[in-house]
Amino acid sequence: MRVLFASASLAALLSGCASSSAGGSTRAGSASLSLQGATYRVADVVMTLEIGDDGWFRIDGEALPRTQEDCVPGLAAGISLYGDLPASVHDPDDLIGKRLRVDFSGDGDDANFCFAGMGGLAGAESAWVTFHAVTGNRVSFSLEGSFRIYDENGDGPVADVSGKGTAVAQLDS
Repeated sequence: MRVLFASASLAALLSGCASSSAGGSTRAGSASLSLQGATYRVADVVMTLEIGDDGWFRIDGEALPRTQEDCVPGLAAGISLYGDLPASVHDPDDLIGKRLRVDFSGDGDDANFCFAGMGGLAGAESAWVTFHAVTGNRVSFSLEGSFRIYDENGDGPVADVSGKGTAVAQLDS
């Protein structure tokens, strides 16, 4: 599953926002991603933390509009950013100011991001998230780096692109 681009440049902009449901419970964050002149929206942006030895983070979101269409056959559209947490992170507030590497995913049945119409998937080559604030159950962060694009058959990489942006995610408890 990969993206077929002869040459590409990625201008990624993840802009997050928070909202509340009518019942008063807080929903996950949201974002948008601009790629090659197209903008992809993301909902239900949630961040999961595993603190301690071998700690990790994971930020996931689902593509909007919600459809049954895969971004490539067998892979749902959306974002998935993850990596290791340093031992100095004991609670979410310890993330503020941290710049953490995003682990590569993009050459199998997973992707750092993939959207219907992209023609493939993207994996982080040298990408980072920087955490700016933690407010209640919200984490704001920025994303920057380079990504490898793979075509929908898993061949490639077919392009190297760069991206940056910001987002807000809900902490998963």
